[in-house]
Amino acid sequence: MSGKMGQSNAISISATEVVHISACNSAFYQAQPASSYVIIFTLNPVEQVPIWLAALADWFQRLGISLVYRHPLQSLPVEFFQRSLGTLLWSGSVPQFEPLKQFMRANGLQYSFIECGFFPQTQYIYFDRQGINVDSSLAANDLNWLPEDVTPILQQKRELFFQGVPTYAGQQDYVFVPLQLAQDSNVQLNSRFVNGMQEFIDYIEALYPNQTLVFKRHPRDNTNYQLRSARSYWSADCSRALIKGATKVHGINSTVLFEAELYGAETIIEGDCLLTRHADRKTELLSALMLWQFDVQQQNFCVEKIAQRSFLALDAYL
Repeated sequence: MSGKMGQSNAISISATEVVHISACNSAFYQAQPASSYVIIFTLNPVEQVPIWLAALADWFQRLGISLVYRHPLQSLPVEFFQRSLGTLLWSGSVPQFEPLKQFMRANGLQYSFIECGFFPQTQYIYFDRQGINVDSSLAANDLNWLPEDVTPILQQKRELFFQGVPTYAGQQDYVFVPLQLAQDSNVQLNSRFVNGMQEFIDYIEALYPNQTLVFKRHPRDNTNYQLRSARSYWSADCSRALIKGATKVHGINSTVLFEAELYGAETIIEGDCLLTRHADRKTELLSALMLWQFDVQQQNFCVEKIAQRSFLALDAYL
């Protein structure tokens, strides 16, 4: 996977770039397509395929369509794209996707985005023609297509999502502060806390000198952060339990904030996200998210909806 940029008929990485790919991931990138195929560019298929994409692949297979996984910096001829039914980018906002997107635009090729959804993330995916997070179609959507009364949608999801979750009792009258991965593109692109979570921790502790704070690390973050306030605590409890016991939830733009809004908790959002773009219509936004996404466990995918929300050439399958 090396070569020189600038070719019009193929994409490859710069000779100065080094891409380290695990053997597990590499196996996904070697599979060859069948007669009809959709390309999914992803940096970590060994994680994403079992959780989200295997169900989508099974559903597409019933239509005679195969999913083909490729690395965004993998060398590919333009004909590979032209012969496909379209291209999807998983987590396509990170810098590694920029050469690919530039190549596709230069060659008149369209791409769409696919990403994990909400309530919970591990059960849902959504498609979008414009992007993810604040770049998604929902950011500027008027939401006027929603049912007049969205209360039943929210109530059903709230009850299901928080069912059986105990209320955190480790502290009383606390502010719950969910942390994110420092390199999360949503943090880097859509917030001022670009220097890491310690910066955010210090900011929160200074903001609440006399209040109890309960911080929770991102599950994949092993950084040794410092809590300086005697009223600051760590918790590894379930975020939903921490939401239920909190007086408010104060975060950057974590999906935990969406979960807190679903529960009805007070939230303070420091970054930019769909909740800030629809600050006066949060309940409608949450309902839109639920109706926009697909349940990978139920495989309730719909060709018509996928065609509407992506650039995949699916007219023959409608």
